[in-house]
Amino acid sequence: MMTDFCVLLDPGHGAVDPSGKYTTAPSKQFQHSKGTFHKGGWFFEGVFNRAITSRVSDKLENLSIPHVIVAHEYLDTSLEDRVKAANWYFTQYKNTLYISTHANASGSGAARGFEVYTTPGKTKSDDVATLLWNNAKALLGTKISYRQDTTDGDPDREANFYVIKNTKMPAILIEHLFFDNFEDASLLMTDEIQDLFAEAQVRTCVEWMKVLGV
Repeated sequence: MMTDFCVLLDPGHGAVDPSGKYTTAPSKQFQHSKGTFHKGGWFFEGVFNRAITSRVSDKLENLSIPHVIVAHEYLDTSLEDRVKAANWYFTQYKNTLYISTHANASGSGAARGFEVYTTPGKTKSDDVATLLWNNAKALLGTKISYRQDTTDGDPDREANFYVIKNTKMPAILIEHLFFDNFEDASLLMTDEIQDLFAEAQVRTCVEWMKVLGV
């Protein structure tokens, strides 16, 4: 088994349990007045997050790239437990990379766009985020809109989100469009867009491995 590199995949929040209950916070879902999403008009962010992570996992498996999903299949694993799991794997591999998958919500339903976050300041995470940003733009082009912050010379936005602040390896958090915007949510439900988003993550992993020399 390759011990030089491992990707730690974190699908944000919870999903739908075997009884049909959505196991995460009310703010991580939105009921649209039209269209069909995960349950009628309801878009469940955690379900979407796992759909993307599942695709990424399958693609990494096909490339024989070691990876671990650090959240439960449907329970809303605590942020602390996600970080603890990731940091344990950090001790077992020479290099690790943490990718947290999300979709965004503005509360107004007006915002749209793709974002990638790192913590404040310049770190290796910024380099990974730039790779991800470039891969997303190359693959999705004008199919989606983008939101960036170039004040520090790169496209990622910065925030002290718990999982990227407290993990010990390069870490990025991706916001795949706004699920409370009807147009963005509709895009997120398509097989094409989901696969392209997953491919952007996988290409980023491959490119980062080259940077690391593994």
